[in-house]
Amino acid sequence: MENTLVKVQGLTKHFALDNGAFNSKHEFVHAVDNVSFEVQRKETFALVGESGCGKSTLGRLLIRLINATTGSITFNGNDISKLKGSALRQIRKEMQIIFQDPFSSLNPRMNIRDIIAEPLLTHKIIKKSEKESYIGQLMELVGLRKEYMSRYPHMFSGGQRQRIGIARAIALNPKFIVCDEPVSALDVSIQSQIINLLQDLQEEKDLTYLFISHDLGVVRYISSRVCVMFLGKIMELGPTEELYTHPLHPYTKFLIAAAPIMNPHDRDKEKLILQGDIPSPVNVPSGCRFHFRCPYCKKICTEEEPQLIEKDGRSVACHFPGK
Repeated sequence: MENTLVKVQGLTKHFALDNGAFNSKHEFVHAVDNVSFEVQRKETFALVGESGCGKSTLGRLLIRLINATTGSITFNGNDISKLKGSALRQIRKEMQIIFQDPFSSLNPRMNIRDIIAEPLLTHKIIKKSEKESYIGQLMELVGLRKEYMSRYPHMFSGGQRQRIGIARAIALNPKFIVCDEPVSALDVSIQSQIINLLQDLQEEKDLTYLFISHDLGVVRYISSRVCVMFLGKIMELGPTEELYTHPLHPYTKFLIAAAPIMNPHDRDKEKLILQGDIPSPVNVPSGCRFHFRCPYCKKICTEEEPQLIEKDGRSVACHFPGK
């Protein structure tokens, strides 16, 4: 069996600003622009970048929550870009998402039993007589007491609600789960518990994760490869430790430098600070999209957009990688 589970080629998503219409008179947001990469089976592939760079949009594109403008998505060897109706419903059983906000992603009018059972009944893969027992098993698997299944979301803490969301995501035994900043809304003391739970479930169920986050510390701990995005484009992609210890793209270097320093003896060292504002995703600058903020910018950077090239076993979109 081929080791690649998800393959993305030339994926683009533009949102029109005027009633969804596309023509020469209308402007549109470049949310994701010509992105290509692969996700291997059983790995945790991380997407990082500042807010508004297109991470969450890309995650939703992969599982067809929204449709791409152009490009293709291959899942488990099948092109799912144009699937509709029953064919799309069938493939959706194998792809799930864990949302960022556990407070708004659960229906407050449904008890936990019905929330977890909803995908099971929608896809008709379990009998009603077996529902109670299976939901109890799922709740215990994610660290919740099955006696709580009659309770409602407002009766749980943030960490417990996220566990409910995880139970709902794994209920159909998917192959691929998009984790859209699953711990960013939680207390730091709870984040590590949820991360460890995700890792345990991955090992037990052979799951593949697309892990979206802006927390570089969490990403370094959980991921095997990291994809750095800026304004809808991939800036750098490579193995986690290599990318953290020797970033090739200036943007990657600044992101890593912005992370909190845990060793108190290193806090007196001069810190790289990223200057300037993110350009508008509507009026995308010519050349490299990062050139307005890059201290190493040359004339070619303002005129010619760098292509994603291979260097030292990684992919990087920069005219002067490793500067």
